[in-house]
This record gives sequence, structure tokens and C-alpha cells, in this order.
Amino acid sequence: MKAPALALRANPTGADACLRWSHQSALVRDTIYIYGGQARGSSDQDSDTWNNNFLTLSLTNDWDAGSPPLKALPQPKGPPAVANGYLWHSNNNLYLYGGLFSDKPVAKPTAFSIWKYDIAAEEWSDITSKTSVSSDSGNKRIERAAEGAGISVPQQSKGYYFGGHLDAYTTEGWSVQTTRVYLKSLLEFDMEGNVFRNVTEHGLEKAGVPERADGVLLFVPWGEEGILVALGGGTNDTFSQLNIVDVYDISKTQWTKQATNGPTPKYRVNPCAAVASAADGSSHNIYFFGGQNLVPFAEQKQYDDSWILTIPSFTWIQVDTSGQNVPPARAGHSCEMYGGNMIVIGGYVGQELSCDSPGIYVFNASGASWTKGFVASTAKGSRGESNAALAGPAGYKVPQVVIDIIGGDAYGGARVTKPARAPDENSPVASGKPGDYKYTTISLRPTGTIATITGADGSVTTSTSTDGSGGSSGSGSASSPKIGAIVGGAVGGIACLVALVLIGAYIWYRKKIRELRESSARLAESNGHSRRLSETGLKENSGTLRGMGENESAVDLLSEEPSFWGVLLSPRRSLRVVNH
Repeated sequence: MKAPALALRANPTGADACLRWSHQSALVRDTIYIYGGQARGSSDQDSDTWNNNFLTLSLTNDWDAGSPPLKALPQPKGPPAVANGYLWHSNNNLYLYGGLFSDKPVAKPTAFSIWKYDIAAEEWSDITSKTSVSSDSGNKRIERAAEGAGISVPQQSKGYYFGGHLDAYTTEGWSVQTTRVYLKSLLEFDMEGNVFRNVTEHGLEKAGVPERADGVLLFVPWGEEGILVALGGGTNDTFSQLNIVDVYDISKTQWTKQATNGPTPKYRVNPCAAVASAADGSSHNIYFFGGQNLVPFAEQKQYDDSWILTIPSFTWIQVDTSGQNVPPARAGHSCEMYGGNMIVIGGYVGQELSCDSPGIYVFNASGASWTKGFVASTAKGSRGESNAALAGPAGYKVPQVVIDIIGGDAYGGARVTKPARAPDENSPVASGKPGDYKYTTISLRPTGTIATITGADGSVTTSTSTDGSGGSSGSGSASSPKIGAIVGGAVGGIACLVALVLIGAYIWYRKKIRELRESSARLAESNGHSRRLSETGLKENSGTLRGMGENESAVDLLSEEPSFWGVLLSPRRSLRVVNH
């Protein structure tokens, strides 16, 4: 039976919030969707901040960060008002999973549910009854977790949620006296079949993956199915350091650890991060911004620093943003990568700043700098798939601060293709290479590299670099022809053919000139002049020939000796005298 679609409330709200944080967001094609979280309508509001506001931010046109085109959609009646959940997405739908219910005033959590938003139909529906759990799931019961790290991989129609916790504000029937349970499992959701799988083993213990909440999870297209990289987060007692990160190999369903290189960011929770890839897939760069330190309790400190973790080198690079219009330090914000732009949305800014409206900021990922607004032309053709870290999102160029570490240029060609620190023996990064990811075919051509990406809906997008460096062609479900090689070969063949024709034409031209000189010499002799005319050009002997003006052939010979291009373009006129 079809799940009922729910009507929408008539009064849209939320676009003009004084402050918003802990929301859920997703980028689909050229629109960012923002759902729920917490928001203040004024600086003195300290309760009733939980909401189910539903907003969009269009990326089709240029806009200034001070006046972004935020649009409030009607609020749905069914989906709960939650914060710190996740909004999975395919190319056509959004899926609301998890989240915390309000603690001021206290709202009792309802039974676990998952909600789907049909973008084309503009309808929400509860699809909980349509979901199932795979037979190889480590836990057959799916709970509503919160403050975990989520990511969508629309190419594969998959969503992931790592870690988080369960407590009285997530789980129906739990008491506030019940101890919070931190998680380290990885929840996978198949958006095509509505099937959950709870990955509770597969190297979790061997790799020493800790329980954690409030971190981030990134998808990187490295290896056959890609990898997930978990950064940051912690529990009430411990925090995950950023000098060693957890890596999940999707194809092998296996966790490993990877030591990082370079200076390391301070440990933190609630940062945001997004991925942009070089056009040839030789490097994938995680942009990491903000977050907070919760120690000591009730005196948390927010950060405004920016970092890049470049993969496969796994080297941290701190971005120098001195002198730039850096947003106020924040935590609980979200980031979406669109072409060469990372859009930062909302965030908790501490007690020193009462409002942060509209709270939208843009980081130029190619230039590694904060900008005054969004420029749509820099992301033309991106169509939003870039938030799933596809190879070569349109408009993105590898910044110089990364090139200085890994080599290559703005379009790729990274010379560092393995982790700088010794990898785990089972590491998918140590054994992988550009082009392995089967959903992206990378082909070389004389003038650059083309990355062809096939989406889950069958759509195909391409990204082209202007440099000849890049990866080798990878196998894929939608293998692309080597267009560059075909075009280059055709152009080269035509050039060779033209050159041969011109050489042959020049030999023929020299032959005709000799014939022309012989004719002029015979004509001169017949009129009592020296045969010397045959040994020089006609122009130098024009004075001699003027005495023969009554002879038509002589008149023709008065002109300059025919040029090569004249003979080539008009042989009949240029060489008519030869036939006299």
C-alpha cells in the first residue's frame, strides 16, 4: 500500500532566522535543501528552538553572502522537529533519518520512522513500513540515532550514518535517567530498495574504531566502490584525534586506520567538511572548517580555522586565511561543495554573537579563500553531484597550497599517489589508483583529461581538464569512449595529410616555374634576344620583354613570377603562359 503523502502547512517560516544550527542539509543538483535543527527568531530566545522549517537555497544565479536567496517552503505536518539527524538524498528524493527531539521544552520521541520527500512532487511521506533490514545486518533493529556523521552517495543510491548516540531524546520510552549509549556502528541505507544494513563488525575492533558522536563522514571516490573517511567527534570523556583517521572500504566492508602527515588540527566536535576532486581524479581534497572543543564543560570554544586533508597523501594543510573575511567561529554548521565553492550554512556561534543572519558563507575552494558571495559561473555544469565527491566537479581547480605538497597542477597530475605515512596492510588507499572507481571513467586526450560520471538515475556528466596529465581509464558500468584519443588521432591524421598535399604541390609548382622560364627563354630567342632569360626570374628581365608588347605571350610574361600560393589557388590564371 502506498504510504500516505502529507499536506504542508500554509505558513512558511525560517528564512529570516536570527541564528540556525544543528540542522540537516542536502545538495541536489543546483539546490540546497535545509531541514529542521534549531533556530532563534530573536537574540533573546532561549527555548522552543527545535523546528521542522524546510528551506531551499538556489545555486542557479550569483548572490551576495549578505542576501542569499533563501526560500522557506511550507512546513510538513508529519516529519518530526529534530536536530543533528541527517538528510540522505538520491537524485530525486530526500530521506530524513535520525535526530534529537527538543530538550527545552522536553518533547518525547516518537517511534522510529524515516521520511521521504519527493522533490518533483513536493510531497513528504512516511516510508517506515516499506523498509526492511538485510540478512547480513549486524543488528536487525534499526533505531533513531542522533549526532552521528552522515553522507550520501547518490551514484550508488546509498546513504551512510556513522556513530552517534541513543538517549532519552532519540528513543521512545527511554528515561532521562538512562545512560546515553554511544555508537560505533555504520548504518547503510539502500535508497532504491529501502533496505537498511547495520555494519557492526568488519574490522571495527581490529582497527580500534572508537564510539563517537558529532564527527563528520566523507565519501571519496578512491578504489572500486569508494571509501568513507571519518574525522573528529568524541564522547563525554574522550575525543578522536585527527592525526589518525578511520577509513572504510565500501567494496570490502572493512575498516582500517590511516596516520596523517603534516601539522594536525586540534581535536574537535561539530565541524563541517566537504570534498572536491581534481579533474583527473589524482587527488581528492577534504575541506574542513570550524567546530568546537567541549572541554572544559560549559565553556566550549568554537573554531574558525580552515584545513585541507589531501588524499591519497593523507596530508593536513592549514589554510592561511589572515586578512580575509573569515566567518565568526562556529560549530553545528553544515557545508555543501558545489563546483569550486563550499557553501557554509548556519552554525552555533557562542555567547559573544547574539545573531548571525543570514548565516550563509562561501569559501572559494580553488583559491583557498573566503569570498563575498556565490558566483554561479564558477560551477557551471556541476549539477550538484559534486557533494558526493565525484571526480572533477565543474569549476574546481586544485589550489596552490595543495599543489605545493603533492605536485601536479590545478587540473591534477598529483605526483604523490600513496599515503605519506605507512598505510595499514589492508588499506584501500595504498593499493588504489585514479580510475579504479567504477562509477567514473577517466580518459586521456592530447589537450586534457575527461572524467565521465554516471549517476544513479543514468544521467552522465563530464569534467574536462586542460592539462595532459591524469589517470588511466577505469572500468565502469557506463564506460565512456576515449573521445580525446579519437579526436587527437583524427586531427593529427588530417594535419599529416595536409602537409603531404602541400609538399606535393610545392614540387609541382617548382616544375611549372622551370617550364615557365624555358618558355620565356624560347620566346626571347625567337625575337633575337639572349637565352639568359631562362636563367633568372621574369621580373628582372621585364625591360627586355616590354619590347615584345605586340606578342600576347610576352604581355603575360611582363607580370611577376607566379607565387606558390597564387599557383596553388589559381593555377590556370597563374600559369597560362606555359601553354603558349
